[in-house]
Amino acid sequence: MRADEWDARYREAAANHGGALWHSEPSPDLVAIVSALDPARALDLATGDGRNALWLAERGWVVTGVDSSTAGLAIAADRAAASELEIEWVVGDALDWTPAELFDLVTITYLQLPEPDLAAVIGRVAGWLVPGGRMLVIGHDRSNLGTGAPGPRDPAVLHTAEQLERAARAAGLTVLESRTVERHAAELAHPGEPHASGPAIDTLLLAVSDIDSEADAEPDPGAGSEPGSGDH
Repeated sequence: MRADEWDARYREAAANHGGALWHSEPSPDLVAIVSALDPARALDLATGDGRNALWLAERGWVVTGVDSSTAGLAIAADRAAASELEIEWVVGDALDWTPAELFDLVTITYLQLPEPDLAAVIGRVAGWLVPGGRMLVIGHDRSNLGTGAPGPRDPAVLHTAEQLERAARAAGLTVLESRTVERHAAELAHPGEPHASGPAIDTLLLAVSDIDSEADAEPDPGAGSEPGSGDH
């Protein structure tokens, strides 16, 4: 989906049910994993309307949130201001945006791209991590097609644990966790919509950087196709 299409979805949500395209609570699986880490510098890539970035900032992380949707980022910025949180919001495509600094944590939630594009993103993110830095990826699993839960219906943009693990290892990362997780109906319904008919299956990948000499190098930009917006 293009950035202008995401902008239209956020604006439609604002008109229909108070500005919320997604729930405002952070990902429970992200919370469970990141709560064990000491706050440092974090990047929330494909941040959407910023729910995970806001939670990170509340916990003391210095956060940059990047997304292709200006409408989503406007909602995120309003929420941050209301909570008196300082977060750097950047308009950027996950496929070609490049940071000027390295991060201790990069989170990517529900960035649903074809496998080659997602592998390219993971490969680029590997170069943005400090030594020992972590990358957390959570997204709709391919098996989600059979559950009746909301989310993309195109299997080409759905994840598998094997796919994410393969991409992380190819990028030189050490995989700490690679598994599927289940979300139940009460967690899935969008604001103003009825509950989903069944559980959703997500894919979760947690990997750590083993970069030594390369860690001090500024990451190189990569090439890509249409932008994707996350946090769905």
